[in-house]
Amino acid sequence: MPLQRLPNWIQLGAFLLALNAGMVNVLGLITVLHQSVSHMTGNVSMLAMSLIDWQPEHFIYLTLVIFCFVVGSFYSGLILGNSHVAFGRHYGFPLSFVAVFLLLTWLLVPYFPRYSLLWACAAMGMQNAMVSHYKGAIIRTTHLSGVLTDIGLTLGYKARGLKVDNRRIFLHLLIFIGFLLGGIVASLLYPYLKLHAFLVPAALSFVMSMAYWIVYFRFSKNSNLD
Repeated sequence: MPLQRLPNWIQLGAFLLALNAGMVNVLGLITVLHQSVSHMTGNVSMLAMSLIDWQPEHFIYLTLVIFCFVVGSFYSGLILGNSHVAFGRHYGFPLSFVAVFLLLTWLLVPYFPRYSLLWACAAMGMQNAMVSHYKGAIIRTTHLSGVLTDIGLTLGYKARGLKVDNRRIFLHLLIFIGFLLGGIVASLLYPYLKLHAFLVPAALSFVMSMAYWIVYFRFSKNSNLD
C-alpha cells in the first residue's frame, strides 16, 4: 500500500529514534573499539571468525551481544504485539525500558566496559523492533543497510520512469539523517562527557516516552469526550 500521508508524529519519531541509535552505536564503538550495538551484521561476522580462530572468550561475548539484541526485540514484541506503526499502541513502555537499559549501561560501563554494552544491545533490539512497517514502508531505526537500499531502489525506479512514493524516500532520508546526526553528536560530546555521554540517549529515550504518554492520554481523553 502506498504512503497516502505521512503523519508528523511518525516523521518526528523515526528521526528521533534514529538519532538515538546513532548516538548509542558511536558510544559503543568508542567504549569498546569496533563493537557495534545497534546492528548485528558485523557482530555475526566476527562471531564466525572467532569460532574458526577459536577464541572462546570473544566467541562467548559476541554470542551474548547477539542474544541480548534478540532478547530486546523479544520483549518489544511481547509488549506491543505488532510491529505495524499505530498511535494506539503503548510505545511508552518499550521506550521507558530503552531508557532504563541505557542508564544501566552508564552505571556499569566504568567497571565492566564490554559486558555493560549488553544492556545497550538489548535497548537497541527493543527499539528496532518497536516499529517495522507503516503502510508498506519498512522502518528500521537502528541500522541503515535497509534504509540505504530502499533509497537507492526507489530512486532507481524513479529514474526508470516508474511511479514512486516520494514520502517513502523522505521517511528513509529522515532516518539516515537522524542516525548520522546522532553519531556526530555523540562524537562531539564524548571528549567532554566521557562515559557520561550515555546519559544523553538515555534522557532522550525517557523524554520520548513521557512525551508519547502525554499525547496518548490527551488524545484518548478527547476521543472519549467525543
